[in-house]
Amino acid sequence: MENVTRRTFVETAVKGSVLALTFTLPTGTLLLTPGEARAKEVPLRKLSAETAQILEKLGETILPGATAAGLTHFLDHQLAGDPNDALLIARYFQVALPYSDFYTAGAKMSEAIAQKSAGKGIAAMSTAELHTLVKSMSAPGGVVAGFPIFLFYMCLRSDAVDVVYGTPAGFKKLNIPYMQHIMPPEQWNG
Repeated sequence: MENVTRRTFVETAVKGSVLALTFTLPTGTLLLTPGEARAKEVPLRKLSAETAQILEKLGETILPGATAAGLTHFLDHQLAGDPNDALLIARYFQVALPYSDFYTAGAKMSEAIAQKSAGKGIAAMSTAELHTLVKSMSAPGGVVAGFPIFLFYMCLRSDAVDVVYGTPAGFKKLNIPYMQHIMPPEQWNG
């Protein structure tokens, strides 16, 4: 593991993924994409293992590829930082602070809906059951027991899209030219 200096941070950000984030470990600081952080099993700082598992299952159901792209590591990294710097869509939807309470409540409410509708938790649901659950959450304006489940769905979906497709490599997967408004001094690798 290498320690990240300002120079290596800037070089990596210019050459690599738009979503390269700084992860601090006991052995040093690393500059990783959320997917790399997941692959290296970087410990989560804010999300519990149970909440992370629910968010990951829901995110993967909403957008296949979100798990490998590191959705839960992205969420955890953003939730552990300054909310004024958060890249979460919840910030733009003006979700009340702290955002971690919103995502945790959304995971718990989703789990409660799963228990009520399928008689089992999200971890035990089949793919078809997960699709039915996500479809019920996506009903515009949906509120369950006072919680805005539709807003939670929209935030999780948007965060998954950002992680999977919000990079030059993601645009390439969609066969869409990546047209940033500020040209980097060097060509992107991603």
